[in-house]
Amino acid sequence: MSIITKRLDNGITVLIEDIKSINTASLGFFVRAGVKNELPGEEGISHFIEHLLFKGTTNRSAKEISEEIDDQGGMINAYTSVEKTAYYIQMTSNTLEIGIDILNDMFLNSTFTEENIEKERNVIIEEIRMYEDIPEEVVHEENLSFAINGVQSQKVAGTIESLKGINRDKIIKYFNDMYKPENIVIAVAGNINVEDTYERLNKGIGQLKDKSTKRFYDGSMNINSGEKIINQETNQVHLCVNTLGASNIDKDRVSMSVISNVLGGNMSSRLFQKIREERGLAYSVYSYTTNFDEGGLFTIYAGTTHDDYKEVISIIENELKEIKEKGITEKELQRAKNQFLSMVTFGLESSKGKMSRMAGSYLVYGEVRDIEIVIEEIESVNLEDIQRVAKKIFDEKYISKTILGNMNLLTKDEK
Repeated sequence: MSIITKRLDNGITVLIEDIKSINTASLGFFVRAGVKNELPGEEGISHFIEHLLFKGTTNRSAKEISEEIDDQGGMINAYTSVEKTAYYIQMTSNTLEIGIDILNDMFLNSTFTEENIEKERNVIIEEIRMYEDIPEEVVHEENLSFAINGVQSQKVAGTIESLKGINRDKIIKYFNDMYKPENIVIAVAGNINVEDTYERLNKGIGQLKDKSTKRFYDGSMNINSGEKIINQETNQVHLCVNTLGASNIDKDRVSMSVISNVLGGNMSSRLFQKIREERGLAYSVYSYTTNFDEGGLFTIYAGTTHDDYKEVISIIENELKEIKEKGITEKELQRAKNQFLSMVTFGLESSKGKMSRMAGSYLVYGEVRDIEIVIEEIESVNLEDIQRVAKKIFDEKYISKTILGNMNLLTKDEK
C-alpha cells in the first residue's frame, strides 16, 4: 500500500494509508512534546497536559468525550514518553469522522479549568503513589535517573513536589509553546475516505495557530557508571545493569537490539536460561534498549532474592564479557533476526500498527521509511557487527547498576 503525505493549511503533516481490505481505522495526533522538553519547574507537565486534554472542551465535558467514542464501540487513549505525547483513536471505518471531530476539539478547545487541573493533579499524585508501591516500577524509574545524566532521565509523571508547582499559567504556556503545527504529525490508517478525512482534519486542527515563544533545552546526555543502592522493604531484590545504548538513528541500533534479544529477549535467551531455568535464581529476567534522539541505554533487569542477587549480577557480567570476547553464534543471530522480522510483520497487520509505524518513522527521519529498508537493516547485521558493537558498549566506563531491596537484611560482609 502506498502512503500519502499531505499538509494541512497550517503546515501540519498528515500521513495516510488507505486500506480497503479492512473495516477499521486508526488515527493518531503525535506531538513532539515529552519529558526531555520540560524545563526546571515543569517536570511532569507533558503528562499532566495529556490527562487534561480528556477533561473537557468548550463543546464537550470529559464524560461526553468518552461517551461519544464508547457509544460507537471505539477506543480512545494517549501516552506520554520522553520524546513525544500521542493521542489516538481506533474506530470502525464508518464512524471515523466522530473520532476526528473529538481529537480536533481536544486540541483546539480544551478549557484547562482550575477545577479540572486540581482534580487531575490529585489523580496523577495517586498514580505516582501507586507506582511507588510497585518495586519493579520504582527500580526502572530510579535506574533511568541514575544511569543517564541528562533531561532524558526525568520521570514521565514528574514528582509530587513538581506537580504541586505546576499552575494553569504554566500549563497554558507549555501547551502553546509545544502544541504548535511544526511539532505535530498526524497518522491515519485503515479503510477511509482520503479526501473527506483530509478535509475534516484541515477544518479542525489545520486551523491551529502557532502561539509559541522561544524555548531552549539542553538535550545532551551522558551514560553514567557506578552503583546505586535503594533501601526499601521488599520481598525481592530488583536490579538493573546498564551500559551504553544507541540513538534513534545510530547505525548500530539494530546490532544492539540483537545483542539484547540474545541476552534477555525471550525464554530461549542466555540470561533467562542460565538465571531462571538452570539455577532458579529469578522468576523475571529480561533486557531491553531505550533509544532517544541524542543517545540511548541498554538495560538488563532481574528480580531475585537477597541471598542470590550477587550471583545474578555475576552471571550477567560474565555473559557481557562472553559476548564482548567471543560474540554470539550464527544460530542466535538468525533467531533474533527472525523475531524482529516477525515483529515488523505483526505490526503491519492492524490499522493501529500501521498508524504507529508511520508516525514513529516520520518523527525520527522526517519521512516514512520503506518497510523494505527496515527489513534490509535487520537482514544485513552479521556476526562481525555484533562483536564490534559488543566491544564498544560492554566497557566498564559505561556499566552502572541500580539495586533496590531491603538491604537492612544484609550483613556488613554481604553488603
